[in-house]
Amino acid sequence: MVTWVYDEIGCAGAILDDFCIRDLAGHTVGWVFGLSVFSLKGEHIGWFEDGVFFDIHNNVLGFIPAATGLPAEAPALAPEPPLPAFSKRPHVPALRGRVARPAGRGWSGYCIASYLAQSGVPASGLPYLPHMAGQSRAAGSELQR
Repeated sequence: MVTWVYDEIGCAGAILDDFCIRDLAGHTVGWVFGLSVFSLKGEHIGWFEDGVFFDIHNNVLGFIPAATGLPAEAPALAPEPPLPAFSKRPHVPALRGRVARPAGRGWSGYCIASYLAQSGVPASGLPYLPHMAGQSRAAGSELQR
């Protein structure tokens, strides 16, 4: 099943393709197994529960339209962008154990697209840069580089 993952203002930020997380260009950027989210290298970088993606600090990164686990009301969703062509899924690496789940504090300070692209490492220093509804995420990504 393929579904869009939306950010805190209702814009598409990633794609969930079964257990594979893809960026907006269709490239694999991570994995979901059970309740855990893993980077391409197999590092635990967050959780996926009740349709909601959480970062390593247990703050909300994004959600799928059918999510039931949002801590607040879901924002209005922007229109779905066209699905990109998907790249071939890479080999799933050995997955590393997950850390204890801390108490969450609401929305993450990181953009889901940047978080996943940087393997979820908050030390990357990428700030959350909100974008206007309808602005392409690709344009927003350029601002963060």
